Amino acid sequence: MGSTAGKSEISALERLQGLPALFRGADLTLRFGWDSKTASQYLFLWKKRGLVDGLGGRSDVYCNLLVEASPNWGLALRMAMPSAMIIGIEALRQAGWTTQIPHVPEVAVNAAQTVFKTERYEIVPRKASWFSRVAPATQRQRDELPVLPPAWALAELLARGDWGSFGLDPDDIEWDAVGEQDERAWLAACEAFGLGLAPLSEMAEHSRDVHRPRRG
Repeated sequence: MGSTAGKSEISALERLQGLPALFRGADLTLRFGWDSKTASQYLFLWKKRGLVDGLGGRSDVYCNLLVEASPNWGLALRMAMPSAMIIGIEALRQAGWTTQIPHVPEVAVNAAQTVFKTERYEIVPRKASWFSRVAPATQRQRDELPVLPPAWALAELLARGDWGSFGLDPDDIEWDAVGEQDERAWLAACEAFGLGLAPLSEMAEHSRDVHRPRRG
């Protein structure tokens, strides 16, 4: 029994070492000649032993913890849903525009494509027209999950509702992080979302006035 268990152990580790850091469960049927049931059983055992972890839902995307102990869930998400893009407060946080941290990052995905749910992200389906609207502001990078630029992310949040309705108030914005290029991006974003809002500089000044100590 011990000899058989040892061979099985080595075989499992060898199989995982031959897999990339990210893989699909369906890939196992082609690589190892398994049927779907056998592949599912192996994935269950590997996950139970902490050798792999799944993106979740019905995505069928897994991280190989034997190859990469710190999974890149952003790339895993993009593998499952190629249109995925970080939006909302997380986009602002990554740009240094706020110190607020969302419970889970918001990610927009094209509703015309397959959409999976995952506990690691809040998936927000968006129409193809929405992606066309923000396309001028985004550059899709090969090895990263795209992030909506901060001026566009803020405009998109305000297109959904007023300040406070999405978890941020003007004083939650690090206005000193806003530059001239952001002002230009803000004007383009407001036009794209049909918003008639004041320039960022005016919003920043108003926020400072509200919180400026009054002289007695």
